[in-house]
Amino acid sequence: LLFVLQPGYSTLKSGVRLLTQPLTQTTKQTKTRKTTEKHKLQASSSSSTYLLTMANRASTIVFGGRGFVGAAVCRELVKRGAGPVVAVGRSSNPGPGGDLGPHVEAKGGIDAFKPESYEKLLESARAVVISVGEAPWAEKVWGSKDQAKKMNGLSNVRILQAAAEAKVPRVILVNATMPQWGLIAGYREGKEMAREEAKRYTEKSGLGDKGCTVLVLKPAVITGTRYVGSIPLPLNLVMGPMRFVMKCLKGPCSWLESTFPSVFGGLLRPAVWVDEMAAAAADVVQSEDLKGLQEMDPDTLVGYQSSK
Repeated sequence: LLFVLQPGYSTLKSGVRLLTQPLTQTTKQTKTRKTTEKHKLQASSSSSTYLLTMANRASTIVFGGRGFVGAAVCRELVKRGAGPVVAVGRSSNPGPGGDLGPHVEAKGGIDAFKPESYEKLLESARAVVISVGEAPWAEKVWGSKDQAKKMNGLSNVRILQAAAEAKVPRVILVNATMPQWGLIAGYREGKEMAREEAKRYTEKSGLGDKGCTVLVLKPAVITGTRYVGSIPLPLNLVMGPMRFVMKCLKGPCSWLESTFPSVFGGLLRPAVWVDEMAAAAADVVQSEDLKGLQEMDPDTLVGYQSSK
């Protein structure tokens, strides 16, 4: 009986297989399509979150905006029409950066060590520029090593932490390339502390490498025109020729730095024009392409040409 029914049974089995095979293939294709769409949605969600964040933010907050570098950044942003620019600091009086012009809002009473004095400003900030600290020689002239670490390190760290809490999508930190001299140990340790905090920003803010941009500027010496009250001091009269010589002698200078790092390391670098610093910072404020952590040393900053 089984022998007689075998041909029919085989035919039935083949028919069932033919009927179920397209269904199985369709199910697999559906699952694959859903997985692909899920990944696309996740990528789209990340991009949409970034765009929404940027759409809800307009201003650039410049800490130390009355200073030499901060004021140059403020003027560059205004020149480009990069949205509202707010220069903040303890005082709203003119500083070594000179006149900011009528289109920069200056706010005094802002203390880097007191986040409550600037938290509200960060809520609407698309970018934060941090140019806060003391001169390298301050710890030996009128201060101390601990004071230098506090002013060049902890002050910057406090601002970075507050910006991360507010999820500010673009951060520019003015740092430094410096020698390893014990004379400026507090200054160097403070700057390194700030740089390490900046390197953790993408993680601490929760924005990730694709959701924010962090730029660390590391000039050796900055030149341009500083102001003492209303009196201009053209530092380029001295630094300009030195910059030219160091650019011409780049090879020997690099050799000296690598051979005697404890003496010359980070020292024999051409001066960076303050306008080059401002252009690099403004490019990051405006850029839609740069993401994650970026660092610029003197070799990149000297002769920097804006992409805008």
